[in-house]
Amino acid sequence: MITEKLIKFAIENPSKIAIGVGENPEYIKRTVKVAERATENKVANIILIGKKTPTDCELEFIKTDSPEKSIINLLIQKKVDGIVRGSLSSSKFLGNLKKSFEKEIFYRLALLETAEPSHQFLFSPVGIDECKNSDEKLFFVKEGSLLLKKLEIQPKIAVLSGGREEDKKRGSRIAKTIDEAIKVVERASDLGISNIKNYNILIENAIKEKANLIIAPEGIAGNLIYRTLVHLGAGKSHGAVYLGLNRPVIDTSRVGPEFEYFSAIAFASTISFLQKN
Repeated sequence: MITEKLIKFAIENPSKIAIGVGENPEYIKRTVKVAERATENKVANIILIGKKTPTDCELEFIKTDSPEKSIINLLIQKKVDGIVRGSLSSSKFLGNLKKSFEKEIFYRLALLETAEPSHQFLFSPVGIDECKNSDEKLFFVKEGSLLLKKLEIQPKIAVLSGGREEDKKRGSRIAKTIDEAIKVVERASDLGISNIKNYNILIENAIKEKANLIIAPEGIAGNLIYRTLVHLGAGKSHGAVYLGLNRPVIDTSRVGPEFEYFSAIAFASTISFLQKN
């Protein structure tokens, strides 16, 4: 399991991680509970940041009127090794991230898990405006493959498209995704990336054959796959890392369950260590 690797690396090399705490009492309770468990398990040294100070919490807490901005400032000022959005507002967090890093589009690599029999895999894109061409898909392939190797996991990469080869005549948009999938596999192979396969539209075969890095045809399809798996299909999300940044930023759902936050903390702690070594 990928999460087992993340937790193992994090415990062996704990980092200082800040996690955001939303205002809703249930958000506060859940986030604090996970942060305390992560601290007890020595997965990371935790700092909590939010608008409302939690009761009965012995962890360091930073109270601020703008937690979505302040948590990113902690990262930029190198006061923490990584950050987890936790239960903070998604729109405010992303807006401050764009402003702070002077970028309009970010690429995220999510860690997902199917329902029983459970199988974990890295997945992208999850943003509706991501993965618009073969260059962006190849970027995800290279970044995901590199991360798996650093975690001492042999990559098994699945590239998806909008149909089978014979479906090209069913529309230019479908044909574009089919051609791009073929191109990405060829270009990745030329770069020495092995164990990569074009699964066309057959995501079920990619899961059956235990692919641990899956690339969707484009952002809208990727977002729908994510939502269907996590919100309808009894699957799990363990957080998503923002790519192309020099320090780890892990995205989570504001209403995410405890295991998602715990995994995300381990994710941030491990990425911090890997980026330094």
